[in-house]
Amino acid sequence: MKRNLLKVPESIRRNLVRIDGPVVAGCAQWYTRQQLADGLLEHLDVHLTEEGLHVPQSVVPSATQGRYSKRNRYGKEIVRKDLPMEGYDITFESPNYGDWSKGSHTTSWYRERYRRDFDPPRELEIEMRCTNPEPGRNSYMIAFKVNEPLDPADEDFDDRLLYNLNLLQENAYGAGVEAADVDLDAYYATLQVGWEILPPGSREEALERLFRGRQPSREERDVADGRLQFFESLAPRRIIVGTSGFRRYLGALLEDDLVMFENPTYGNAIYIMYGNWEELSQRTRIDLLAGRCGDDFARVVHKAGWEDRVRRLVTDRRGNAD
Repeated sequence: MKRNLLKVPESIRRNLVRIDGPVVAGCAQWYTRQQLADGLLEHLDVHLTEEGLHVPQSVVPSATQGRYSKRNRYGKEIVRKDLPMEGYDITFESPNYGDWSKGSHTTSWYRERYRRDFDPPRELEIEMRCTNPEPGRNSYMIAFKVNEPLDPADEDFDDRLLYNLNLLQENAYGAGVEAADVDLDAYYATLQVGWEILPPGSREEALERLFRGRQPSREERDVADGRLQFFESLAPRRIIVGTSGFRRYLGALLEDDLVMFENPTYGNAIYIMYGNWEELSQRTRIDLLAGRCGDDFARVVHKAGWEDRVRRLVTDRRGNAD
């Protein structure tokens, strides 16, 4: 289980800037079939069946998942050490001379302690969606969101956001933010990379689609144009442009089982994928580097000689195919 967040991460702060209006804690995570078979998400009633992956629409998380999940279910007593201590009496009955047959008397002690406030349970639900739950898949992506819209203008926004992020992390093992008015099905769709397949020699069209909706800087356009020139030097069958939310990807389909792509704006490496590249390309960089997706890909960092290394990998792959 991941540790609780002590503060809102900077990566989430950056995402908040691009969202206009209320937000929700939300994320999407990939899980292997083995993880699900081992019961990783049983606490959310997510499990494999003969018909595929069972994912309920929403669940109030189990209190056993962590302190935020417990607080969500049962509330929390808060000791107010920020306030002065308060006096109170402890009163009880005692037997006279230690013998109840001789009667009793009242005994009282004066004590001081910090005030106790009770934060009632919020009973927030986590909504879930998986649009590809069919049986036999090696992995499944599930989108989650906590069903409480939060207004960044509210004074307690940071506290409530941190609470909901931790609730999500304890249960889905990931955390992020999305616009509150985005339907979960629509949100799930934005997490998938949609590929546009273009014929070779379509460099200008590819650049236009890559930067559709915004004006790139000269440096951004030069980097993307340089990547396309390099892709074209490898004699691709197709040029590909991918979109996922606000991210854009450039790539080349070299063979049916040989594809390369990268994000020229944010990335510092190129990915070369073999086999079922359409499924692999949906996975996050962290999933790939952690080895959760097998070894059917190569990652080449953009440092001196990277072009030569890519050419060797492509040549070797094409040679083995022959």
